[in-house]
Amino acid sequence: MAGVNKAIIIGNLGRDPEVSYTQGGVAVCRMAVATSEEWTDKGSGQKQERTEWHRVVVFNKQAENCGRYLHKGSKVYVEGKLRTSQYEKDGQTHYSTEILASSVQFLSSGQGGGQAQGGGAQKGYGGYQGQGGGSSNPDDIPF
Repeated sequence: MAGVNKAIIIGNLGRDPEVSYTQGGVAVCRMAVATSEEWTDKGSGQKQERTEWHRVVVFNKQAENCGRYLHKGSKVYVEGKLRTSQYEKDGQTHYSTEILASSVQFLSSGQGGGQAQGGGAQKGYGGYQGQGGGSSNPDDIPF
């Protein structure tokens, strides 16, 4: 039986997207997307909040559209699959998990609620390998 690898998040960009191109000319957009959850602590009755940061990678025309129309604070719906890579730093092995987006919908007003699709995470992957470690601050997430 085949497995399922699907990630869906709705969140806000923690900084402006970064677009670059592979040697083969494939556009690659990297984004830091925050998702938050709130709850009331049963013991103290105080509101609690937790923010999780997600690395999102988008390719091809979709990547160019994200770089053109999104900015820090933009709300997005991202659908894709998880990919974990490993790298060596200072003699230690580190792991990084990111979402390879197959669909990004722009949810913030002023962007027309449009959708960037096409290319997908598989096509034009171009040998990209993500690097970096976890962080609670979008500026600390290396791309």
